[in-house]
Amino acid sequence: MSNEEIIEIIKQHVKSVCENDSSGHDWWHIYRVYNNAILINKKEKANEFIIALIVLMHDLYDEKFYSGDQKIALKNLLQELNIYNSIPKEDITNIIDSCVNLAFSKSITEKHELSKEGKIVQDADRLDALGAISIARTFTYGGDKGLPIYDPNITKVLDEKEYKKTRSKTSINHFYDKVLKVKNLMNTDTAKRIAIHRHEFVEKYLKEFFDEWNGIC
Repeated sequence: MSNEEIIEIIKQHVKSVCENDSSGHDWWHIYRVYNNAILINKKEKANEFIIALIVLMHDLYDEKFYSGDQKIALKNLLQELNIYNSIPKEDITNIIDSCVNLAFSKSITEKHELSKEGKIVQDADRLDALGAISIARTFTYGGDKGLPIYDPNITKVLDEKEYKKTRSKTSINHFYDKVLKVKNLMNTDTAKRIAIHRHEFVEKYLKEFFDEWNGIC
């Protein structure tokens, strides 16, 4: 089975799983992360096949939505799709390890060393958590989870352990608990450069939000 055929099989499965997602982790999130990863890889020159599979599978069993063993679930999926034996074992290890460990909540507490491909996808995923799109995704996710937009009585910023355990209490809090921290967590030079602009955009938005909230403008 060719790499192109493997990618297409997984792509169709992922589309079927996330086509009705309303949390900001839909197919178009996958699409954007892939484009980000390919952009980053123009300089990094890593294995594009592995990158594609990590991108496609990275949210399937994310701990925000799945409480079981992620590694076992991903391995079982590859077997159920009849592609497990068509991928080199070292590539499968890389793909599964990267999918399980690239999430923001896990990376800030466990400091797991990702492969080159894993770091590229991690950066690509984090770029989608910065900028104008991240603002839209933050409120989409908050609405999906029933969070209020903002509550001035909830101002505490969660530290790493708290975020891992409890998550943000409002959508605006999420910007301080996660989004504004992402810029300093990038791995590659390309992602670091892009992140600066997107981070500044979020800061400008938050200033405007609080100016309007407080009746300044």
